[in-house]
Amino acid sequence: MNSNYKVKQVTKLHESCNKCGLPKINCVCNIVPEVKTKAKIWILSTEKEFYRPSNTARILKLVNPESTEIILWERTISPTELIKNIEDELYDVYLVFPEENENIQNENFECRISNRTPAFIILDGTWKEAKKILRKSDYIKDIPKITLNPNYKSEYTLRRGIEDGNLCTIEAAIEVLKLTNDLESAKIIKEAFHLFLSSFTAGLYSSGMKR
Repeated sequence: MNSNYKVKQVTKLHESCNKCGLPKINCVCNIVPEVKTKAKIWILSTEKEFYRPSNTARILKLVNPESTEIILWERTISPTELIKNIEDELYDVYLVFPEENENIQNENFECRISNRTPAFIILDGTWKEAKKILRKSDYIKDIPKITLNPNYKSEYTLRRGIEDGNLCTIEAAIEVLKLTNDLESAKIIKEAFHLFLSSFTAGLYSSGMKR
């Protein structure tokens, strides 16, 4: 994530950490563990998400720094490095996005992961923003799609209006890691996500704010 994008403050009392997004008094950068997943996770993010302290892609990058990339999506400028990676034969690339024929897509994924490094593109933004990214980005339209069907409700409670069945960015990443059988990394990342949620909420209440 480009360090030029300064994260908005959660409270008026404390600046936000530009890495984890939390108020600096609740910063978790030095206490979260690191993992290095075989699967690559490429997050295509709207500009709004770059600024939001409640953005969970930032925590994913913090925990899984070598295998996670956060790329700014711009309507008029194509992300050169991402396109290069998509075309690289080193990777089997998948787009995490709802698809009607989800069972076939998941079966294809299982068959193809053995020879190449699996790479997952996650569109980071609201559902409306994600559909806009897909509609206006020809370079991802033909990528095989993976549909996630978690048997649980999202634990992300920092924003209103999350529809049932939808996951936040880090939860989507956890689910695709489960598809690659990297259960240990998925577990560690989930624990970091829980720490982020509790620290964010603590920051709000310590300043007298309510969610």
